[in-house]
Amino acid sequence: MNHLKSEKGFALAMIMALLPVFVVGLIILFSVVNVTQTDLSVKHVCRKEGLTAQKRVAPLLTSLLNLNPLARSLRLQLLAAQAARALAIAQQNWLLVDKQTKKINELMQKRKELDIRQKQIIQQSNLILAFHHSATRTRLRQTLQSRSDVLMSLQMRAFNGKAPKLAVRPDDSDIAPPYSPQEDFEHKQSLAHEWQYRLSVRRPFSLFVSNEFDFKKSCAVTLVKENSKWQPTVSKGKFSWKSAW
Repeated sequence: MNHLKSEKGFALAMIMALLPVFVVGLIILFSVVNVTQTDLSVKHVCRKEGLTAQKRVAPLLTSLLNLNPLARSLRLQLLAAQAARALAIAQQNWLLVDKQTKKINELMQKRKELDIRQKQIIQQSNLILAFHHSATRTRLRQTLQSRSDVLMSLQMRAFNGKAPKLAVRPDDSDIAPPYSPQEDFEHKQSLAHEWQYRLSVRRPFSLFVSNEFDFKKSCAVTLVKENSKWQPTVSKGKFSWKSAW
């Protein structure tokens, strides 16, 4: 009987001795899961906002480039009308001069209207990119700052990256020019973010393990042309961290 009580007492003592280890193990496991979920959540936020932005910009880019035939046509028509007027002046054909002058004025007005339309598309695209860049940064900060737990405290260290402009260039400096994607378009069009955060181990756990861990992360979304259509896609972006998604 005494032997049975002794075994029970020993078992209880072992349980009591191992209980703190078990609790600490659970806390560590919870924190590891929390950190993993944080990375997944931040990745999801960054990608989702970037894909949404580029998806909105894609049809605007298409619309801008689809105006190129009209831009080239108006330019050629204007050059032809100017040449015809010059010839009419040389021939002193004043009736034809008046006709060509009227045509030139009409073509110049059409080009002004086209130029306004092109610039509106570019401006709208830039506003979309700027809005989503700012919104992404805010959501990333909120997501990261809400992930501290009893073992670890998470602190934002820095954000890098600025909102891109629509990566197109005019083919010439004239009014209402044709536009084309810039060289290294995917890189320049990239809606990219880079951030750094620090995980600090809280006391009393910091007495037993290193109490600070620094992380650098980045993500980027750009547009690529697939089957004659512009499609948003996750890319390496402007940053080269190994932790980039």
